[in-house]
Amino acid sequence: MADLHDWGTGEAPKPPRSFPKDHRPAGWRVFPETLDDLMQRAGPYGEAAKAHLEWSGVTVWLMKDGDKALTTAFIPVEAANLSVLLTRKAIEHEGGWPNLSGIPAQPALYDLPDDAQQIARRMASDIHALWEDAGRPHLGAKDYKFAFQYLAAAIRKGIIPPVSTIGDVDPVPAAKPAKPHILDMFKEPT
Repeated sequence: MADLHDWGTGEAPKPPRSFPKDHRPAGWRVFPETLDDLMQRAGPYGEAAKAHLEWSGVTVWLMKDGDKALTTAFIPVEAANLSVLLTRKAIEHEGGWPNLSGIPAQPALYDLPDDAQQIARRMASDIHALWEDAGRPHLGAKDYKFAFQYLAAAIRKGIIPPVSTIGDVDPVPAAKPAKPHILDMFKEPT
């Protein structure tokens, strides 16, 4: 018991650690690790985040592993790539996925005639179904983290308003009030 006091030496003992330095409470995560967790944290952008992530997964799968599935489904690779690209951008735009440049851009799909838009959407939907049949590859924790950070960056840049469910993002600071003008001192108080 004597070693718990400094007894005038000037060197107090260090208190014992009750838990390790890197201990975190169970269930605590800075970044989402599941799609449901991301959608919950993204608040009103949950569906847009889901669409963005799924179509990103479809795009990567199409580039890396989709050739065999496309051949089996009799879908030409070039048409598949174009349909997915055009439809992905339109779906993200319709869902409200923010653009970090801050410049709103109309998706190129909208420039096509209605029948061509429908064909591209239908083909992209078929490819999305093939991706789901393949087990939804190229969709994991690192993708959820990236989407979460992307939304946080959009908030920090002021592109979208703060989302109360994204805990690690400070809200955009309010605009500073204008300094009083010198002529304001001559005005009658109201």
